[in-house]
Amino acid sequence: MLNRISNRVFRQTFDIFDIGSFRRLWSSAVLFSMGQWLDRTIVGWLVLDMTGSAFLTGLVWAVRFCPNLLFGPVMGVISDRYPRGRTLSINAGVRAIAMLLTGLLFFLGQESLLVLLILALIGGTSTTLQMAVLQPLAAEVVGDSRLSNGVTITSLGQRAVGAVGALLGGILLATTSPAWIFVFAALPLVVSAGVFLTISPNFSREMKVSSFLSDMLEGLDVIRGRRAVLVLLVLMAFTEMFGFSFNGFLPVVAEDLLRIGPEGLGLLTSATAVGGFLGVLGLTLHHGAIRRGLLLLGIIASFGVLEILLGISNNLGVSWMLLACLGAMGALVDSLQWILLQTAVPSDMRGRVMGWWNVAIGCGWIGTIGLGIIADTHGIQASLSIAGVILLLVAFSALTISSQVRRI
Repeated sequence: MLNRISNRVFRQTFDIFDIGSFRRLWSSAVLFSMGQWLDRTIVGWLVLDMTGSAFLTGLVWAVRFCPNLLFGPVMGVISDRYPRGRTLSINAGVRAIAMLLTGLLFFLGQESLLVLLILALIGGTSTTLQMAVLQPLAAEVVGDSRLSNGVTITSLGQRAVGAVGALLGGILLATTSPAWIFVFAALPLVVSAGVFLTISPNFSREMKVSSFLSDMLEGLDVIRGRRAVLVLLVLMAFTEMFGFSFNGFLPVVAEDLLRIGPEGLGLLTSATAVGGFLGVLGLTLHHGAIRRGLLLLGIIASFGVLEILLGISNNLGVSWMLLACLGAMGALVDSLQWILLQTAVPSDMRGRVMGWWNVAIGCGWIGTIGLGIIADTHGIQASLSIAGVILLLVAFSALTISSQVRRI
Protein backbone atom coordinates (compact mmCIF):
# COMPACT_ATOMS: atom_id res chain seq x y z
CA MET A 1 0.00 0.00 0.00
CA LEU A 2 2.75 2.46 1.00
CA ASN A 3 4.64 1.54 -2.14
CA ARG A 4 1.61 2.35 -4.33
CA ILE A 5 1.13 5.69 -2.57
CA SER A 6 4.82 6.53 -2.97
CA ASN A 7 4.71 5.67 -6.67
CA ARG A 8 1.62 7.83 -7.17
CA VAL A 9 3.19 10.79 -5.36
CA PHE A 10 6.34 10.38 -7.43
CA ARG A 11 4.39 10.30 -10.71
CA GLN A 12 2.26 13.29 -9.76
CA THR A 13 5.39 15.23 -8.86
CA PHE A 14 7.53 14.44 -11.87
CA ASP A 15 4.94 14.09 -14.65
CA ILE A 16 5.78 17.74 -15.29
CA PHE A 17 8.52 16.36 -17.56
CA ASP A 18 5.78 15.36 -20.00
CA ILE A 19 5.82 19.03 -21.05
CA GLY A 20 8.43 19.32 -23.81
CA SER A 21 9.27 22.97 -23.15
CA PHE A 22 9.85 22.21 -19.49
CA ARG A 23 12.23 19.37 -20.35
CA ARG A 24 14.30 21.77 -22.43
CA LEU A 25 14.14 24.46 -19.76
CA TRP A 26 15.29 22.02 -17.08
CA SER A 27 18.15 20.69 -19.24
CA SER A 28 19.45 24.14 -20.13
CA ALA A 29 19.17 25.35 -16.52
CA VAL A 30 21.19 22.33 -15.36
CA LEU A 31 23.89 22.96 -17.97
CA PHE A 32 24.09 26.63 -16.99
CA SER A 33 24.37 25.61 -13.35
CA MET A 34 27.29 23.29 -14.14
CA GLY A 35 29.29 26.19 -15.58
CA GLN A 36 28.23 28.38 -12.66
CA TRP A 37 29.43 25.90 -10.01
CA LEU A 38 32.75 25.36 -11.78
CA ASP A 39 33.26 29.13 -11.87
CA ARG A 40 32.35 29.48 -8.20
CA THR A 41 34.72 26.73 -7.02
CA ILE A 42 37.66 27.76 -9.18
CA VAL A 43 37.80 31.53 -8.75
CA GLY A 44 37.69 31.60 -4.94
CA TRP A 45 40.56 29.13 -4.68
CA LEU A 46 42.68 30.96 -7.26
CA VAL A 47 42.28 34.26 -5.39
CA LEU A 48 43.26 32.67 -2.07
CA ASP A 49 46.21 30.97 -3.77
CA MET A 50 47.37 34.27 -5.32
CA THR A 51 46.92 36.49 -2.25
CA GLY A 52 46.66 34.32 0.88
CA SER A 53 44.00 36.77 2.15
CA ALA A 54 40.64 35.75 3.62
CA PHE A 55 39.46 39.32 3.07
CA LEU A 56 40.23 39.29 -0.66
CA THR A 57 38.69 35.83 -1.02
CA GLY A 58 35.53 37.17 0.58
CA LEU A 59 35.80 40.28 -1.62
CA VAL A 60 35.43 38.13 -4.73
CA TRP A 61 32.20 36.75 -3.30
CA ALA A 62 31.05 40.29 -2.56
CA VAL A 63 31.90 41.49 -6.09
CA ARG A 64 29.94 38.56 -7.47
CA PHE A 65 26.84 39.78 -5.64
CA CYS A 66 27.15 43.53 -6.24
CA PRO A 67 25.21 43.32 -9.55
CA ASN A 68 22.19 41.98 -7.65
CA LEU A 69 22.06 45.20 -5.67
CA LEU A 70 22.87 47.48 -8.60
CA PHE A 71 20.97 45.87 -11.47
CA GLY A 72 18.26 43.70 -9.84
CA PRO A 73 15.29 45.95 -10.73
CA VAL A 74 16.61 46.45 -14.28
CA MET A 75 16.93 42.69 -14.80
CA GLY A 76 13.40 42.23 -13.47
CA VAL A 77 12.00 44.64 -16.06
CA ILE A 78 13.99 42.88 -18.81
CA SER A 79 12.42 39.60 -17.68
CA ASP A 80 8.89 41.01 -17.95
CA ARG A 81 9.45 42.87 -21.24
CA TYR A 82 11.40 40.52 -23.53
CA PRO A 83 11.19 36.84 -24.61
CA ARG A 84 12.66 34.95 -21.67
CA GLY A 85 14.14 32.00 -23.59
CA ARG A 86 16.07 34.30 -25.92
CA THR A 87 17.21 36.44 -22.98
CA LEU A 88 18.59 33.40 -21.16
CA SER A 89 20.36 32.23 -24.32
CA ILE A 90 22.17 35.54 -24.75
CA ASN A 91 23.03 35.54 -21.06
CA ALA A 92 24.62 32.08 -21.17
CA GLY A 93 26.53 32.95 -24.34
CA VAL A 94 28.02 36.14 -22.87
CA ARG A 95 29.10 34.29 -19.73
CA ALA A 96 30.77 31.57 -21.82
CA ILE A 97 32.70 34.21 -23.78
CA ALA A 98 33.88 35.79 -20.51
CA MET A 99 35.15 32.40 -19.28
CA LEU A 100 36.97 31.74 -22.56
CA LEU A 101 38.62 35.18 -22.55
CA THR A 102 39.79 34.63 -18.97
CA GLY A 103 41.23 31.29 -20.00
CA LEU A 104 43.04 33.00 -22.88
CA LEU A 105 44.61 35.54 -20.48
CA PHE A 106 45.82 32.68 -18.29
CA PHE A 107 47.28 30.93 -21.36
CA LEU A 108 49.16 34.15 -22.16
CA GLY A 109 50.46 34.49 -18.60
CA GLN A 110 48.41 37.64 -17.93
CA GLU A 111 46.52 36.28 -14.92
CA SER A 112 45.95 38.69 -12.04
CA LEU A 113 43.59 39.46 -9.18
CA LEU A 114 41.96 42.15 -11.34
CA VAL A 115 41.15 39.62 -14.07
CA LEU A 116 39.44 37.34 -11.54
CA LEU A 117 37.53 40.24 -10.00
CA ILE A 118 36.27 41.28 -13.46
CA LEU A 119 35.21 37.69 -14.16
CA ALA A 120 33.40 37.60 -10.81
CA LEU A 121 31.60 40.83 -11.72
CA ILE A 122 30.52 39.46 -15.11
CA GLY A 123 29.47 36.18 -13.52
CA GLY A 124 27.48 38.03 -10.88
CA THR A 125 25.69 40.13 -13.50
CA SER A 126 24.89 36.98 -15.46
CA THR A 127 23.51 35.26 -12.37
CA THR A 128 21.38 38.31 -11.52
CA LEU A 129 19.72 38.14 -14.94
CA GLN A 130 19.38 34.36 -14.73
CA MET A 131 17.56 34.54 -11.39
CA ALA A 132 15.16 37.24 -12.61
CA VAL A 133 14.23 35.30 -15.75
CA LEU A 134 14.51 31.56 -15.07
CA GLN A 135 11.85 31.03 -12.36
CA PRO A 136 9.20 33.21 -14.07
CA LEU A 137 9.89 31.31 -17.30
CA ALA A 138 9.40 28.01 -15.46
CA ALA A 139 6.03 29.26 -14.17
CA GLU A 140 5.17 30.49 -17.68
CA VAL A 141 5.99 27.10 -19.22
CA VAL A 142 4.11 24.88 -16.73
CA GLY A 143 1.22 27.22 -15.78
CA ASP A 144 0.11 28.62 -12.43
CA SER A 145 -1.37 25.33 -11.21
CA ARG A 146 2.09 23.72 -11.34
CA LEU A 147 4.14 26.77 -10.38
CA SER A 148 5.46 25.24 -7.15
CA ASN A 149 6.52 22.03 -8.92
CA GLY A 150 8.12 23.93 -11.78
CA VAL A 151 10.17 26.05 -9.39
CA THR A 152 11.32 23.24 -7.09
CA ILE A 153 12.13 20.70 -9.79
CA THR A 154 14.15 23.25 -11.76
CA SER A 155 16.05 24.04 -8.56
CA LEU A 156 16.43 20.31 -7.90
CA GLY A 157 18.28 19.77 -11.17
CA GLN A 158 20.57 22.73 -10.54
CA ARG A 159 21.40 21.48 -7.04
CA ALA A 160 22.08 17.96 -8.29
CA VAL A 161 24.58 19.08 -10.89
CA GLY A 162 26.15 21.42 -8.34
CA ALA A 163 27.71 18.52 -6.46
CA VAL A 164 29.27 17.25 -9.68
CA GLY A 165 30.49 20.72 -10.65
CA ALA A 166 32.04 21.36 -7.24
CA LEU A 167 33.86 18.03 -7.11
CA LEU A 168 34.99 18.40 -10.71
CA GLY A 169 36.24 21.92 -9.97
CA GLY A 170 38.37 20.65 -7.08
CA ILE A 171 39.81 17.81 -9.17
CA LEU A 172 40.59 20.13 -12.07
CA LEU A 173 42.33 22.61 -9.75
CA ALA A 174 44.59 19.81 -8.52
CA THR A 175 45.35 18.26 -11.91
CA THR A 176 44.90 20.88 -14.66
CA SER A 177 46.20 24.35 -15.42
CA PRO A 178 43.71 27.16 -14.63
CA ALA A 179 43.63 28.21 -18.29
CA TRP A 180 42.13 24.88 -19.37
CA ILE A 181 39.71 24.86 -16.43
CA PHE A 182 38.09 28.04 -17.72
CA VAL A 183 37.71 26.44 -21.14
CA PHE A 184 36.03 23.37 -19.59
CA ALA A 185 33.71 25.61 -17.56
CA ALA A 186 32.61 27.48 -20.70
CA LEU A 187 31.48 24.36 -22.58
CA PRO A 188 28.21 23.66 -20.69
CA LEU A 189 27.36 27.35 -20.94
CA VAL A 190 27.67 27.22 -24.74
CA VAL A 191 25.34 24.21 -24.96
CA SER A 192 22.94 25.87 -22.52
CA ALA A 193 22.76 28.95 -24.74
CA GLY A 194 21.66 26.79 -27.67
CA VAL A 195 18.98 24.89 -25.74
CA PHE A 196 17.46 28.04 -24.19
CA LEU A 197 16.70 29.29 -27.72
CA THR A 198 14.34 26.35 -28.32
CA ILE A 199 12.06 27.09 -25.35
CA SER A 200 8.63 28.56 -26.00
CA PRO A 201 5.92 29.03 -23.32
CA ASN A 202 2.35 27.82 -23.65
CA PHE A 203 1.12 31.34 -24.35
CA SER A 204 2.41 34.62 -25.73
CA ARG A 205 2.83 37.69 -23.56
CA GLU A 206 1.70 41.05 -24.83
CA MET A 207 4.51 43.34 -25.90
CA LYS A 208 5.10 46.22 -23.50
CA VAL A 209 4.08 49.67 -24.68
CA SER A 210 5.04 51.53 -21.48
CA SER A 211 8.51 52.93 -20.83
CA PHE A 212 11.28 50.98 -19.16
CA LEU A 213 11.37 53.39 -16.22
CA SER A 214 7.61 53.28 -15.65
CA ASP A 215 7.75 49.47 -15.58
CA MET A 216 10.48 49.64 -12.95
CA LEU A 217 8.51 52.09 -10.81
CA GLU A 218 5.38 49.94 -11.18
CA GLY A 219 7.30 47.00 -9.72
CA LEU A 220 8.45 49.13 -6.79
CA ASP A 221 4.87 50.28 -6.12
CA VAL A 222 3.62 46.69 -6.04
CA ILE A 223 6.30 45.71 -3.52
CA ARG A 224 5.62 48.72 -1.28
CA GLY A 225 1.88 47.98 -1.39
CA ARG A 226 2.22 44.29 -0.44
CA ARG A 227 3.58 44.01 3.08
CA ALA A 228 4.15 40.25 2.86
CA VAL A 229 6.44 40.74 -0.14
CA LEU A 230 8.39 43.47 1.67
CA VAL A 231 8.85 41.29 4.77
CA LEU A 232 10.09 38.38 2.66
CA LEU A 233 12.64 40.59 0.90
CA VAL A 234 13.98 42.01 4.19
CA LEU A 235 14.38 38.50 5.61
CA MET A 236 16.19 37.45 2.45
CA ALA A 237 18.60 40.38 2.73
CA PHE A 238 19.63 39.46 6.29
CA THR A 239 19.91 35.76 5.41
CA GLU A 240 22.13 36.58 2.46
CA MET A 241 24.37 38.90 4.48
CA PHE A 242 24.99 36.55 7.39
CA GLY A 243 23.94 33.13 6.10
CA PHE A 244 24.92 32.55 2.50
CA SER A 245 28.13 34.53 2.96
CA PHE A 246 29.78 31.40 4.39
CA ASN A 247 30.19 30.24 0.78
CA GLY A 248 32.70 33.00 0.15
CA PHE A 249 34.93 31.69 2.94
CA LEU A 250 34.98 27.99 2.04
CA PRO A 251 38.57 28.29 0.70
CA VAL A 252 39.55 29.76 4.09
CA VAL A 253 37.75 26.95 5.97
CA ALA A 254 39.58 24.41 3.80
CA GLU A 255 42.98 26.07 4.26
CA ASP A 256 42.91 27.37 7.85
CA LEU A 257 40.52 25.09 9.74
CA LEU A 258 40.86 21.76 7.96
CA ARG A 259 44.31 22.00 6.32
CA ILE A 260 43.18 20.42 3.07
CA GLY A 261 44.05 21.24 -0.55
CA PRO A 262 41.92 22.13 -3.59
CA GLU A 263 40.49 18.61 -3.81
CA GLY A 264 39.24 19.12 -0.27
CA LEU A 265 37.71 22.45 -1.27
CA GLY A 266 35.83 20.67 -4.07
CA LEU A 267 34.60 18.13 -1.52
CA LEU A 268 33.40 20.86 0.84
CA THR A 269 31.66 22.76 -1.95
CA SER A 270 30.00 19.56 -3.12
CA ALA A 271 28.53 19.12 0.37
CA THR A 272 26.46 22.29 0.00
CA ALA A 273 25.21 21.07 -3.38
CA VAL A 274 24.32 17.60 -2.06
CA GLY A 275 22.52 19.13 0.92
CA GLY A 276 20.74 21.58 -1.35
CA PHE A 277 19.56 18.75 -3.58
CA LEU A 278 18.17 16.75 -0.64
CA GLY A 279 16.51 19.81 0.86
CA VAL A 280 14.70 20.72 -2.37
CA LEU A 281 13.80 17.05 -2.98
CA GLY A 282 12.06 16.94 0.39
CA LEU A 283 10.15 20.12 -0.38
CA THR A 284 9.24 18.85 -3.87
CA LEU A 285 7.82 15.56 -2.60
CA HIS A 286 5.90 17.10 0.30
CA HIS A 287 2.29 17.57 -0.71
CA GLY A 288 0.86 18.33 2.74
CA ALA A 289 -0.06 21.73 4.08
CA ILE A 290 3.00 23.76 5.06
CA ARG A 291 3.02 26.94 7.11
CA ARG A 292 5.71 28.34 4.92
CA GLY A 293 6.27 31.52 6.91
CA LEU A 294 7.07 29.68 10.14
CA LEU A 295 9.10 27.10 8.24
CA LEU A 296 11.16 29.90 6.70
CA LEU A 297 11.96 31.38 10.13
CA GLY A 298 12.92 27.97 11.51
CA ILE A 299 15.28 27.45 8.59
CA ILE A 300 16.92 30.85 9.13
CA ALA A 301 17.48 30.03 12.81
CA SER A 302 18.95 26.64 11.86
CA PHE A 303 21.26 28.43 9.44
CA GLY A 304 22.68 30.40 12.37
CA VAL A 305 23.27 27.36 14.58
CA LEU A 306 24.98 25.46 11.77
CA GLU A 307 27.34 28.36 11.00
CA ILE A 308 28.43 28.51 14.64
CA LEU A 309 29.12 24.77 14.62
CA LEU A 310 31.06 25.03 11.33
CA GLY A 311 33.39 27.59 12.93
CA ILE A 312 34.07 25.20 15.81
CA SER A 313 34.69 22.06 13.72
CA ASN A 314 38.19 21.02 12.65
CA ASN A 315 37.15 17.57 11.43
CA LEU A 316 36.60 17.06 7.70
CA GLY A 317 33.73 14.60 8.08
CA VAL A 318 31.87 16.77 10.59
CA SER A 319 32.45 19.90 8.51
CA TRP A 320 31.15 18.10 5.40
CA MET A 321 27.95 17.14 7.21
CA LEU A 322 27.49 20.67 8.57
CA LEU A 323 27.97 22.12 5.08
CA ALA A 324 25.47 19.62 3.66
CA CYS A 325 22.94 20.83 6.23
CA LEU A 326 23.79 24.45 5.42
CA GLY A 327 23.27 23.67 1.74
CA ALA A 328 19.85 22.19 2.54
CA MET A 329 18.86 25.25 4.56
CA GLY A 330 20.04 27.57 1.79
CA ALA A 331 18.15 25.69 -0.90
CA LEU A 332 14.98 25.68 1.17
CA VAL A 333 15.23 29.42 1.84
CA ASP A 334 15.62 30.10 -1.89
CA SER A 335 12.81 27.78 -2.97
CA LEU A 336 10.34 28.99 -0.36
CA GLN A 337 11.10 32.60 -1.25
CA TRP A 338 10.62 31.97 -4.98
CA ILE A 339 7.28 30.22 -4.44
CA LEU A 340 5.94 32.74 -1.93
CA LEU A 341 7.00 35.79 -3.93
CA GLN A 342 5.64 34.56 -7.27
CA THR A 343 2.29 33.53 -5.78
CA ALA A 344 2.00 36.91 -4.01
CA VAL A 345 2.00 39.03 -7.21
CA PRO A 346 0.24 38.93 -10.63
CA SER A 347 1.93 36.89 -13.35
CA ASP A 348 2.99 39.99 -15.30
CA MET A 349 4.92 41.24 -12.23
CA ARG A 350 6.90 38.08 -11.48
CA GLY A 351 10.06 39.17 -13.25
CA ARG A 352 10.08 42.46 -11.38
CA VAL A 353 9.51 40.92 -7.96
CA MET A 354 12.38 38.51 -8.70
CA GLY A 355 14.44 41.53 -9.71
CA TRP A 356 13.89 43.04 -6.26
CA TRP A 357 14.68 39.65 -4.72
CA ASN A 358 18.02 40.00 -6.49
CA VAL A 359 18.44 43.36 -4.75
CA ALA A 360 17.85 41.61 -1.41
CA ILE A 361 20.52 38.99 -2.05
CA GLY A 362 22.76 41.74 -3.43
CA CYS A 363 23.04 43.00 0.15
CA GLY A 364 25.21 39.95 0.80
CA TRP A 365 28.39 41.94 0.10
CA ILE A 366 27.82 43.90 3.31
CA GLY A 367 28.08 40.76 5.40
CA THR A 368 30.89 39.30 3.32
CA ILE A 369 33.12 42.37 3.61
CA GLY A 370 32.49 42.74 7.35
CA LEU A 371 32.96 39.05 8.06
CA GLY A 372 36.09 39.02 5.88
CA ILE A 373 37.65 41.78 8.00
CA ILE A 374 36.80 39.85 11.16
CA ALA A 375 38.26 36.66 9.66
CA ASP A 376 41.55 38.42 8.85
CA THR A 377 41.85 40.01 12.30
CA HIS A 378 40.27 37.45 14.66
CA GLY A 379 40.06 34.24 12.62
CA ILE A 380 37.41 32.46 10.60
CA GLN A 381 35.89 30.86 13.74
CA ALA A 382 34.97 34.26 15.18
CA SER A 383 33.59 35.40 11.84
CA LEU A 384 31.28 32.41 11.43
CA SER A 385 30.14 32.56 15.06
CA ILE A 386 29.16 36.23 14.80
CA ALA A 387 27.24 35.54 11.58
CA GLY A 388 25.38 32.66 13.25
CA VAL A 389 24.38 34.71 16.29
CA ILE A 390 23.04 37.52 14.09
CA LEU A 391 20.87 35.06 12.13
CA LEU A 392 19.44 33.63 15.35
CA LEU A 393 18.53 37.14 16.51
CA VAL A 394 16.91 37.94 13.13
CA ALA A 395 14.76 34.79 13.17
CA PHE A 396 13.71 35.32 16.80
CA SER A 397 12.92 39.00 16.21
CA ALA A 398 10.82 38.25 13.13
CA LEU A 399 8.92 35.54 15.00
CA THR A 400 8.09 37.72 17.98
CA ILE A 401 7.57 41.07 16.23
CA SER A 402 6.07 40.42 12.81
CA SER A 403 2.64 38.80 12.71
CA GLN A 404 2.89 39.23 8.92
CA VAL A 405 5.50 36.48 8.75
CA ARG A 406 3.43 34.08 10.82
CA ARG A 407 0.45 34.58 8.48
CA ILE A 408 2.36 33.88 5.24
